[in-house]
Amino acid sequence: MNDFNNEDKEKLSWREIDKLKDRSKHTIPEKPVYKKSRRDDWLQKKYRKEIEKLFMGKKATPEYKKAIDELYNRHGTSKFNTLAKKFIQDYGLPDDWETLFLFLDHKESDIVREVILKLKENYRNRSLSEMQGFRAKLEIIAMTTVDKGLKKFVEQILTEL
Repeated sequence: MNDFNNEDKEKLSWREIDKLKDRSKHTIPEKPVYKKSRRDDWLQKKYRKEIEKLFMGKKATPEYKKAIDELYNRHGTSKFNTLAKKFIQDYGLPDDWETLFLFLDHKESDIVREVILKLKENYRNRSLSEMQGFRAKLEIIAMTTVDKGLKKFVEQILTEL
């Protein structure tokens, strides 16, 4: 009868099959010390995810994901600034590029400066279209802002990019 748990068994490579053919039939076969199964790999990945969640702290919670979704839904409305400020108080600035990009529309220039610096750190690792979008957004901020300090800051960042 066939064994239906063939997934757990490790298949031999062609190199191992050739080695078996070259051996004498009168020797004791070598047993491998340990072979990883697919289950071991799966468990290892699962443990790594759990450890990453542990080190992420609040950013791994479902509440964080709900807050991010709420930010995306309220972007461009009058409630965005208060929601963004509360988000920063609870979780700090986000780590991902897209969510940080939303914070460039915040009305407080201190928050916008922090966001620009954080986006600038990751600027060279982004795709060409994302880099162009960031430069264009900075140019728009420089043209439309009333805060002269922020305008000088943005123009300085643009020359550094």
